[in-house]
Amino acid sequence: MYLIITSAEDVASMNIRDKLLDMVEWQESGFFEGSPVLRHGNFDMLLIKDIHLNREYLDRDVEKETGKRYETFIFASRHRSESGLRTLTVHALGNYGSADFGGQAGKLVPTNPRLMTRALLLLKQYGVDLNFGISFETTHHGPYLETPTFFIEIGSGPEAWPEPEPARAIARVILDLEKEDVTGGDAIGIGIGGGHYAPRHTDVVERMKISMGHMIPDYALEYANGTMLDQVIERTPGASVVYFHKKAVKKPRKKELEAMFAERGIRTVKSADLEPRIIS
Repeated sequence: MYLIITSAEDVASMNIRDKLLDMVEWQESGFFEGSPVLRHGNFDMLLIKDIHLNREYLDRDVEKETGKRYETFIFASRHRSESGLRTLTVHALGNYGSADFGGQAGKLVPTNPRLMTRALLLLKQYGVDLNFGISFETTHHGPYLETPTFFIEIGSGPEAWPEPEPARAIARVILDLEKEDVTGGDAIGIGIGGGHYAPRHTDVVERMKISMGHMIPDYALEYANGTMLDQVIERTPGASVVYFHKKAVKKPRKKELEAMFAERGIRTVKSADLEPRIIS
């Protein structure tokens, strides 16, 4: 079972929730914090009253009140950036450094690389005619949970959050995550280098059979010590390879990181080392 989390304080989240409610039938399967938990197939959906970023250990709260554990949490959310670029994003959670927007300093949340990558690929498919960029974001912000989790978001400002079409595309993505398993044979990868919107890692999962888990951008490489790499690997379940945005990482630093990953059983790959992805 997967759990979709929507927030009453988040316009984009409620927009996505409304589209999910319109698309398929949902049945009550319990209550959480006074609101019904709704079920459709292998998805439950709940409504929280506060902003997602503030819900530390939400998985513990859910299990305590409902008695249920879930394979993965999917947060339907807004996205805000200073650039204001219209963007639909998918990303893992955690903080390499300080916890400025929820979560805990220096701690990552487990993710689900295959499901998160399927979400991105489906978003590229269903959002192709929308006036939005579509990409991964590198790992950032809270809340902190112990269950595999990712965010899927409408951004990057208030004018985009209530628009119906991006919300409909994201709702379709969520509902089709199990139907469109194009990532079953993928290598599980960790991404290193590049900007916040992970352009090379977004591109490589479209073309090659690799599913991305945690990604460390250039601005967070200062935190990529042995302890953090151990955590990145542990919280990217099944990780076997690391993929570098090589033009973005200086050669001495790249060699150092490659050696550290190799010591931990993670090999460096290039696009040429991976099988092409064929999506019908």
